[in-house]
Amino acid sequence: MPSITLRALLRPKSGSSPAIAALCQAVGNNIGIVDSSGKLLLGETSAETPAAHSRVPILFDEATLGFVVGPAAPASALAMLLTHLAAREAEGRALAAEVLHLYREVHLIEQLSEQLAALLNLSAVGESALAQARRLIPATHGGILVADSAESPLRSAASFGGASGPLTPSSNFATSIHQRGVAEIVNNCAADPRALDSERELGALICAPLRAGQRTVGLIALANAAAGAAYSAADLKLLNTIALQTAAAIENSFLCAEMVDAARDREQLIAIQKELDTARTIQHLLVPRTFPPFPERTDFELHAQMNSARAVGGDFFDFFLIDEDRLGVVIGDVSGKGIPAALFMAVTRTQVKTTALRGMPPAECFLEVNRVLVQERVSAMFATCFYGLLNLRTGEFHYCSAGHNPPYLLRAEGGAAEPISDVGGIPLGLFDGMGYTGSTVYLRPGDSLFLYTDGVPEAQNMAENDLSDERLMALLSANTSLSCKELIHFVTREVSAFTNGAPQSDDITMLSIRRLGNAVSQAQAS
Repeated sequence: MPSITLRALLRPKSGSSPAIAALCQAVGNNIGIVDSSGKLLLGETSAETPAAHSRVPILFDEATLGFVVGPAAPASALAMLLTHLAAREAEGRALAAEVLHLYREVHLIEQLSEQLAALLNLSAVGESALAQARRLIPATHGGILVADSAESPLRSAASFGGASGPLTPSSNFATSIHQRGVAEIVNNCAADPRALDSERELGALICAPLRAGQRTVGLIALANAAAGAAYSAADLKLLNTIALQTAAAIENSFLCAEMVDAARDREQLIAIQKELDTARTIQHLLVPRTFPPFPERTDFELHAQMNSARAVGGDFFDFFLIDEDRLGVVIGDVSGKGIPAALFMAVTRTQVKTTALRGMPPAECFLEVNRVLVQERVSAMFATCFYGLLNLRTGEFHYCSAGHNPPYLLRAEGGAAEPISDVGGIPLGLFDGMGYTGSTVYLRPGDSLFLYTDGVPEAQNMAENDLSDERLMALLSANTSLSCKELIHFVTREVSAFTNGAPQSDDITMLSIRRLGNAVSQAQAS
């Protein structure tokens, strides 16, 4: 089997090449893919690689196919994706070799026993059996009817001398032979009460059941419309012998088809599972994982957590300091599943962060990000997203929502939780030219915000009941004094207790931030 090369994976005709190129472009400049000799295959790298850049190897089968050169997190994710694609290519080749070996093995085994058993295609088996029968037994018409299972009706597998041979699947003769499993000669079809109108001109008819083990898989029938034609016991014995060979070959064709289907299903299941595992890994590599993220800051606390479902849905979150006084927080949910959702998540997260770090208000940020995503769209995916900008000195929280669940504001005084006003616009990546509206709330010292994706209120128990927004708000209202980390862990436990072992159908992502700075004026806080 030819070896796997990075150049082959990235060739223009490869199905994964456009997605890899789009991901490289979305991540930004100075990220490239080189082969093991250092030759650039995709993307770009500068002659003087920044010290923050990494050279991440693309490993497969104890060999280094090449490297991804660029910032550490996206380079690691891209290297892992390329390793996954190499594994998928190798598995596809191995499966093709396995199926080819299966056909050859069955062919050789059956070639040692009977001529017909070497044929694995049902139609070919039927035609070969009829050709052999026709050479040995005089006939003007012939046909083979089969049933795929004990409960399946008869259907035509091969015939000559007419569209469906001497007998149709609804023939009384065919039904009788199939049910009784006994061969029969009818030398005067016109006088037989079972004959259909189309069968009275057949003259002589000879039928034998196709028995494979304890099951009758169908029947073979010959007819001779020549005047005075008749079949003998010797003809019946010969047809029974042909039927025995044919039945074994037909059963083998059924088994072979089942094995090929099983191999194909296994390949698809393995590919789906590996895709989901890779998507889950990419998803977790591209979100912050160190908490507390800013241990030197005493004016706020922050914690976040993401629990991926088995079918990855593309949740993401991020946070970053614009300057000493302003902290940005982002949470989002990409439509779709698997690697495509993970890639679109990576592109969306990168665009939002890159644009937000320019210091523009959330509504303007989303307007710019949406324009870029729509113009460069390579799929029908979109993302709901929430971006908020907290002034740590004054407590002003400017925000905008792109079709995302509104966060909850938890007041330190009064112990209440309520959703903030749901303002913004449509999800990112749907349509260009749509405006976004921002709004502002004030956080007093001790107040906190709880951001989440729809996997929290839509978590279901065994009875398929949702946790619901009402239950979530009640849980938050009763625990406004908890730290950000404690609050998220508390909600996680409550969701787990509610679902009580029911499968998790969507990602569950939460982010909480609490202001610990000096008090602001009562006029601002109201």
